[in-house]
Amino acid sequence: MKRHAYDGTPRKVATRKMPQKDTYEMRVVHEDWEAVYRGNPLQDRLNGLLMDRVMAHIALPPDALCLDAGCGVGYHSLAIARRGARCLGIDISETVLHTARANLASSGLSQRLSFCCEELERLSFADATFDVVHCRGVLMHIPNWEAALAELCRVLKPGGSIVVMEANSVSVEAWMVRLLRYLRRPRSRLVAAPGGLEFWSELHGHPFVVRMADLERLTAHLETCRVRIVTRFATELFDIYRFPAGPARNAIIRLNHLWFRLRLPASLSAGNALVGRKAP
Repeated sequence: MKRHAYDGTPRKVATRKMPQKDTYEMRVVHEDWEAVYRGNPLQDRLNGLLMDRVMAHIALPPDALCLDAGCGVGYHSLAIARRGARCLGIDISETVLHTARANLASSGLSQRLSFCCEELERLSFADATFDVVHCRGVLMHIPNWEAALAELCRVLKPGGSIVVMEANSVSVEAWMVRLLRYLRRPRSRLVAAPGGLEFWSELHGHPFVVRMADLERLTAHLETCRVRIVTRFATELFDIYRFPAGPARNAIIRLNHLWFRLRLPASLSAGNALVGRKAP
């Protein structure tokens, strides 16, 4: 496959059959996520603090070029661009990229941010293209996460930083989920895979996976790609998706906020951030 340098301008990529692509072309998938994770001032405030901590760890070089891998509607891409970096947001779904481009058009950040359709397992960019790679809650939905992670490391410049945020397979939440599956009939199929706990289900006839990652294995895979972890920290104690909107969810967000601010153990937390640096 021909690979090219990225010059900062939007591109069109030929559409081809991709693993689970049909799943993520369904608008309802993204609307469901947005209803849970966006628009709540408490969660937006926590997301801002989280991005600030990430940026403090990676120390952006002047005129840095960032890749937001699995950008969705562009929420985190816009946050990166607002902090002064140039950013390219990529996603497997053209459906959600239409929304991302609409959000960009009203942001005033079109000089620093653009979007295009890419498959993480087969990126079209040349080696060592990006100063920073940001990938939040995306690998958990990719069956071949090893290939995707290897590609993200390949396009990262030597000395560059990668930020990977994933769910933790040995968190308090993970043990609670496993217990609840014994007490009531589960709606998904649990597979204890090498990469962690995989929960397989179907959305309107299309396959859908959520993985709680084996973070030790993920770290080892990063090391094979010449990336060393420089810090790991908790992003949330519990995933708010598991709680109904309203007082219950707001209470969990406040608990997550406290857990994050106090820098309590990542090993117990559902959400973990791994910040790595690629060898020069």
